[in-house]
Amino acid sequence: MKRLFTLLLSLSFIATTASAQLKAGDYEWLNSIRSEHPRMFFTAEDIPQMVNNSMLFEARTFNAMQRRINRLIDKGPEFKNELAKNGSNSIAQYGYRTAESALLWVITKDSKYLAFTKMMLDRMIRYYDLRTDNDLAISWQSFTIISVLCAYDWIYNDLTAEERADLGPRLYKATYDIAWHGDKIRPKRHRENPTTPTSEFNGTANLPWYVGLTFYGEGINDSECEQMLRNGYDLHRKMSVSRAKMLGKSGGINSGTIGNGFDSYPYAEYNFIYTFRSAIGIDLAPQMSYMLGYLRYLDWIRLPDNKEFGIGDSYHSNNKLPRSTVSHIREIANIFAQTNPEMFDWFAGLLNRYNDKSSNTSAMPFMPLMHRYHFETGDVESVADAKDKQSMHFENIGQIIMRSGVSDKDTYAIFLTERKNRSRQHYDINNFVIYKNGYRALDSGTRPQPGQHTSHYFGRTVAHNCVTIQMPGEKLPKYWGKPTQDEEPAPVPNDGGQRSNRGGKLLSHEESADYVYIASDATDCYHKNKAESVVREFVWIKPDIFVIYDRVVSDKAEYPKRWLYHTASEPIMNGKAEFSEVSQGGKSICRTLLPKGAVVERIGGEGKQFWSDGRNWAIPEYKKEDPMFKRYKNTPRNNHPLVGQWRVEVSPKKQSTTDHFLHIVQVGDESLQSLPQTVCKDGKEAVTLKFDYAGKNYSLSFDKTRQYGCEIKVTKLQ
Repeated sequence: MKRLFTLLLSLSFIATTASAQLKAGDYEWLNSIRSEHPRMFFTAEDIPQMVNNSMLFEARTFNAMQRRINRLIDKGPEFKNELAKNGSNSIAQYGYRTAESALLWVITKDSKYLAFTKMMLDRMIRYYDLRTDNDLAISWQSFTIISVLCAYDWIYNDLTAEERADLGPRLYKATYDIAWHGDKIRPKRHRENPTTPTSEFNGTANLPWYVGLTFYGEGINDSECEQMLRNGYDLHRKMSVSRAKMLGKSGGINSGTIGNGFDSYPYAEYNFIYTFRSAIGIDLAPQMSYMLGYLRYLDWIRLPDNKEFGIGDSYHSNNKLPRSTVSHIREIANIFAQTNPEMFDWFAGLLNRYNDKSSNTSAMPFMPLMHRYHFETGDVESVADAKDKQSMHFENIGQIIMRSGVSDKDTYAIFLTERKNRSRQHYDINNFVIYKNGYRALDSGTRPQPGQHTSHYFGRTVAHNCVTIQMPGEKLPKYWGKPTQDEEPAPVPNDGGQRSNRGGKLLSHEESADYVYIASDATDCYHKNKAESVVREFVWIKPDIFVIYDRVVSDKAEYPKRWLYHTASEPIMNGKAEFSEVSQGGKSICRTLLPKGAVVERIGGEGKQFWSDGRNWAIPEYKKEDPMFKRYKNTPRNNHPLVGQWRVEVSPKKQSTTDHFLHIVQVGDESLQSLPQTVCKDGKEAVTLKFDYAGKNYSLSFDKTRQYGCEIKVTKLQ
């Protein structure tokens, strides 16, 4: 336990000292750039380790790469429809294949790979020139283009003087013309992605660093290369500072949706660290240690079977973590293993938990062959915080994650509250998701593109486990998305929900051995003319009971208030105030304690799964002849359980400006029979709830005289 506690402290220390970033205006490293090639990602000194990896630790990666390139050599690359408006993904992918061929030459010295790399370099240059001459982008992300630069760098020593004189200037001009060098230098191209250092930074704006590093000192245009290196350094420094702020003290991701935040975003950091180390000989890991906060988040966000909660713009097809998750753990572990050897077991433990080989997909497919460290075994119990905490607040993305353990049978929950990062976040402050043997209370909907389901349901409050207040005539802001060709554009529905995805305030987060208590104020997320107060108190009674208390004050009594709970299967009513749901091998039972005599209504089933403001906002089902079919054929269908099929709405029987909602939920497997007997008293100064559970008596007293506050007493039963 002492060892785990030390590890926890070290992570906190790293997070709080992440402000010690790369220095602005410090370009002394320019004098240390290697004059020799290769210098992109690895040097000649690294090659023996890479050869060893290809035979041992990364034989699977190497063999797959070799099979890919051998097939491509035999078949020959196909450059079809080179002037496609949105770019040809298959041609863009040849950038990776060019780098892989060059790497096979470096490792095997088989001349067929050298010859193929030279041919592909020539062909890719001509493809790039054709696209830029017609003012067309190459690809959304820059990684394939960086890979082509790598291929040139890796075979540089094996090119004749004539080949360098031919390929070098042509590749320099082609990639320089693709790179984004700043506003007002040239117009943005169709589907170009010059994302800034404060966002994804995975497009053409990060290319100047790699163009400059590849050609600096080669006499093609050294002054221009130096300027690109200076600018590239400054942009990457800004990225590092921005992302350290995004992660805050506890860690997290750069987006409210893990499928975005752990897709390609961190590769901007990996690529910079690796190339700075290989070309300049300086390890930036100590200055970018905030990245360990990514791993802390991966430690907490994982559900059984490598799933996640489905927060934000998640597709909800299977709620699986991104296929690149294991690759992210391996890259960060490799970057920090040397400077933080005390974390070696933690890295290994995480990789043991994320044991799904299908999730080991790298955006830079050659990276695993360059790894210096390998984590084959590790103690799962060494995972940071596993025993020390059962809740963790990731403050910048506004998520509090709770878990009773890390096994398949444990209970997991997430609560959304005050956030600074709005990227891919919905109108869902005070939302919660509960997982126990499957999704008990879930986020509903999905993200078809196009389709009004995204803008008119998916991102809205009605799709989440929140409270709505319906003010007639309210015009809510539109979430992103547009109609399909077959949909008639419609006004944004008045679902009674929130109009800001950032206005929450975390009032309290406490943890004891028996419970976790959260209080969160979402008032400022709602229209000021309809909501005077919307405060939720969320109590997790470990391990399987949840108490949710909502204090809601509307501007007018006649504004309907609704408490929402979304399920994958049809809720079964057990009397007027209690319902249960069974799906995925698990079960939950929910009892409404307040308001007294509440109206409990089930909404859903075929044709009403995504009901809002008088109509169903169905998920479009693209036909094979639809041009969007191939891209979105995996979008979940309307009857898919994880997009939510039903919801329960709880409303007061009598209209009032002030209403109190109190619910108790228990989760378990399908054998769960009933909730504990409860005694609830709604007094003038407090709402009290008492029940016995797991050998203890619980007494919760919610103070009605204040904005929030709950006294929780736990005593052992005699």
